[in-house]
Amino acid sequence: MPPKPFQIKVPDVEFERLHQKLDATTFPDELGSAGWDMGVPLSEIKRLAAYWRSGFDWRKQEAKLNTQFKQFTVSVSVEGYEDLELHYLHHISETPGAIPLLFIHGWPGSFIEATKIIPLLTRGDGNNPAFNVIAPSLPNFGFSSLVKKRGFGLNQYAEAIHNLMSTLGYEEYVIQGGDWGSFIARIMAQRYPTYTKAIHLNFIPMRFPMPWQNPLFFLQNLLPIPFSPARKAYLGSVLTYLTKGGGYMLQQSTRPQTLGYALHDSPVALLAWIYDKLHSWTDGYPWTDDEILTWVSIYLFSAAGPAASVRIYYETSEDGTLQECMSKPAPPGVKVGVAQFKEELMRYPLSWTSLLGNVVRATEYPQGGHFAAWEAPDLLVGDLKEFFGKSGQAYGVIEGKDGFD
Repeated sequence: MPPKPFQIKVPDVEFERLHQKLDATTFPDELGSAGWDMGVPLSEIKRLAAYWRSGFDWRKQEAKLNTQFKQFTVSVSVEGYEDLELHYLHHISETPGAIPLLFIHGWPGSFIEATKIIPLLTRGDGNNPAFNVIAPSLPNFGFSSLVKKRGFGLNQYAEAIHNLMSTLGYEEYVIQGGDWGSFIARIMAQRYPTYTKAIHLNFIPMRFPMPWQNPLFFLQNLLPIPFSPARKAYLGSVLTYLTKGGGYMLQQSTRPQTLGYALHDSPVALLAWIYDKLHSWTDGYPWTDDEILTWVSIYLFSAAGPAASVRIYYETSEDGTLQECMSKPAPPGVKVGVAQFKEELMRYPLSWTSLLGNVVRATEYPQGGHFAAWEAPDLLVGDLKEFFGKSGQAYGVIEGKDGFD
């Protein structure tokens, strides 16, 4: 079936249910002067819950998304599963030679992350390439289908998104990804290297190199002790995440169903779970209440329900593809670009990016955090345009589509 135009239209009954639950919410106590050390402060959640109930205008945000962005749904197949209905944004540049760019979000993000970069990417000029941007809601996220069968891991996400691109007529394309989008991009490069011509990543988790895997690299990068202050800071960010920042991941990787009851039934639990990450994973980004509640509402009103979104952690842990993805480089024919931002969850020395594959561009930015497309859209887009521009390392990777007239 061909793609169908799509408009977000949350039923009124969903608002009634939300308001009833917010009215019935009781709040726990809080230790004095707790700040953010133990999680989202009580005052923040009370304020946001009150605004969600009596001030936040979802219909206004819904109308903005519907009028400013071109949305569609289309059915795609995934081997072993029922066909999925994928929701996606699709913006075609006025530049005839625009580069097809697939933007893949992660958790707790959504297609909304692409909305700041689409206007910048689709515009080109004599010095900067233009892109056709495709930004899907992953299965189990946003307004894409619920997956009803176990075992839907990274390979299946990659297959679904690749089949979306094929359905839209893109025989070759490039990918930009952060969070889960980074992993899915790397899997797509491995599985579909003749289609995936280049990947651009702003999140680059990798396994530490072992001496028996790459002796020379190990000697050059891990044996010199003591480490320099800069290298200590890089490795310290990884250690801090693993010891103090990864509790959510352990829960979602082992008991997603248990957590899912709270996320599905309690709007305040969902708000606290997501807002905690929006706050702690950014570089001091000044979130507005409308931004926070729009992000959370997309999860609350999603087609699959908010509990479904966390299953990606469980499935990828169970089937082993997450560890495999972090240790296996992209094929040599796929060009890799890396943009690392100041407050990313886990940061690595740029010299380590060679472990990702044929890395031809690696840049570090002194600001920005995990949600680069939202926090620092100009920097992310600038890096993409330099990567694919006339003097860039990935110029002309798609024959006949270099982003210029």
